[in-house]
Amino acid sequence: MGVVAKQSILNTFITYFGFAFGAANTLFLFTNILGEEEYGVVSYLLASSNLLWPLLAFGLPNTLIKFYNTYTNKIASDRFFSWLLLVPLVLVVVVSLLYTFFYEQLMARYTHTNPIVKPYLWIVIVLGCASAYFELFYAWAKVHLQTVKGNLIKELFNRIAITILLVLVYFKYITPNQFIYSLTIVFLVRTLLMKWIAFGIKRHKFSLQKIENVRAIAIYSALILISATVSVFLLDLDKVMIESLAPPISNVAKYSICVYMASVIGVPVRAMLQITNPLTAQLLAKKEINALNELNKKSSITALMATVWVGLVVVCNAYSIFELVPPNYELYIEIVFLIGIVKLFDASLGITNAILFNSDSYKWILFFGVAILGLAYVFNHIFIPVEGIVGAAFATFLAYTLYNIAKLLFVFFKFKIHPFSIQILLIIGIAVVIWFVFFYWYIPNLDPILSVLIKGSLITLIYFSIIYLLKLSPEVNNTFKKFVLKRK
Repeated sequence: MGVVAKQSILNTFITYFGFAFGAANTLFLFTNILGEEEYGVVSYLLASSNLLWPLLAFGLPNTLIKFYNTYTNKIASDRFFSWLLLVPLVLVVVVSLLYTFFYEQLMARYTHTNPIVKPYLWIVIVLGCASAYFELFYAWAKVHLQTVKGNLIKELFNRIAITILLVLVYFKYITPNQFIYSLTIVFLVRTLLMKWIAFGIKRHKFSLQKIENVRAIAIYSALILISATVSVFLLDLDKVMIESLAPPISNVAKYSICVYMASVIGVPVRAMLQITNPLTAQLLAKKEINALNELNKKSSITALMATVWVGLVVVCNAYSIFELVPPNYELYIEIVFLIGIVKLFDASLGITNAILFNSDSYKWILFFGVAILGLAYVFNHIFIPVEGIVGAAFATFLAYTLYNIAKLLFVFFKFKIHPFSIQILLIIGIAVVIWFVFFYWYIPNLDPILSVLIKGSLITLIYFSIIYLLKLSPEVNNTFKKFVLKRK
């Protein structure tokens, strides 16, 4: 478990640094340096490539993690990865041919709507291809339990590069048009760096000889692709339905900024999964259920501990944070609470999702996803007309709660394991007490940034002191002791 705790902590810090750069770019630099049209083009290209690359990757990063350990020698594993590397290239060729054949129709579509986008449409394919191969090389690092360097490149490299490019635009060293092409180069360089890191961990010899389990691999990849599509719809369904059921369109922006604040709470889970996902695949391949159960419980404690801390800092400072946001945005604290609870529930699951994705029961994740997507649609139709955007948050909360309960029950009855322990209850109890103390404590006539720093520091000190004294996590205590010894 030491490797999980160490890499999870490092990945969490890296992810938050990346988030800080992303927030600075999105909220301040893009809006003040690029014009609205140029910023719109960049947003459109990035959003379009984010939709394209999962199709080009075809679920293969997850496929690599699931099946890699079933190949018992390097020759077989190299052949397996070689075939995976070939698939996105074939799909890119197909997409490029379609783009060429339907070029005139695409140009005609954008002539009357957004003609400024027309010269850059081909960039979507390049960005999608670069991202697909990046994820494949990153998955190669994950299966060898080396995630920190890849996470550093994924979360920080492109965001820092964007910051530098925007500064160059500000000082007129490059034009906005050159910024867009430079951004494309950044994504290509990021992929090459990830390849260098991945093959530095373990060399790969390209070979296209016959491999085993082709049918199982193809079926799994297709189902993961469909499951990922369902997840995208589940994430954005509420925003789409707000537009139609709770006009005006400004409500979508108000809802999005509250959800964005709450989404910060879930970063530790995202960081931990980088290492627990391949570990889970290894334990499942070896059928080590007892070790799987131990990893499930310890990862649940570690993830929830970190997520609760971030949640307390965010929620208890919500009103101060919103003083920094333009006055036309309104804080809906109910939305932050509801989505925040969803993130806490996700953290408490431990490796439940990884077990489902990497076991022979992976088909059920698709069934659960489609069922919950249907329920989410019904819930939004019921609650948005009555409660507005708060109703959308409640619908999302209800759908995800049922989704998580279904996954927990399935893993429990299938494998006879669950992530919960007495430490989980103690962490929740500590969180409730600290929340009661700090949420209603208002510091009058104080700069909001200073208020956040004071309350955040006090929450951090009190929370981790209690965690340390109660010895709720040996990993946290050992990390603290090592840090103190090094300082001495």
